[in-house]
Amino acid sequence: MTVRMPTLPEFKKFARDVAPAAQAVLMARANAQLTREHVDAYIAPIFACYTFHAEPDFGDVRPITSPDDLYLCDLNSPEVADFYAQCDAAHRAHGFTGPQGHCPALEAENLVIKAENALIALAEPLFGIQGYMLGGERNRYLELLIGGALKAAPTTGRAMMRASKR
Repeated sequence: MTVRMPTLPEFKKFARDVAPAAQAVLMARANAQLTREHVDAYIAPIFACYTFHAEPDFGDVRPITSPDDLYLCDLNSPEVADFYAQCDAAHRAHGFTGPQGHCPALEAENLVIKAENALIALAEPLFGIQGYMLGGERNRYLELLIGGALKAAPTTGRAMMRASKR
């Protein structure tokens, strides 16, 4: 497929047609942000009960100060297993009903990627641009697609676009 520049009428029709998909991306992003903040808040006290250290294979043996850096630890250690078991219990206590061993924040962030990929796929016939072609320009391309779609959407689309810039 070759990259192409659509006509203005083609783009306006496309923008109206994909406005719901653009709105879905923004809703998924908002949900992921809220879910991440909620999960981080109840996981922080659990993490604070542990002292994890990076494995020598990753350079200096230093304390791990964030759950995001646990990949630097021995993931097969009993402490890490216990931490994740407590996280699973906390997820359940906070209403998560997804698969055991899954994190609600990561599930929500994965839905963002799926929604973004769907929007990119919808734009492919018009622009001839596939997701793998975007590289470091993925976010910029998505913002252009979302902006164009929401400007063509009814007033709810414009309101969502304003809210997303806050």
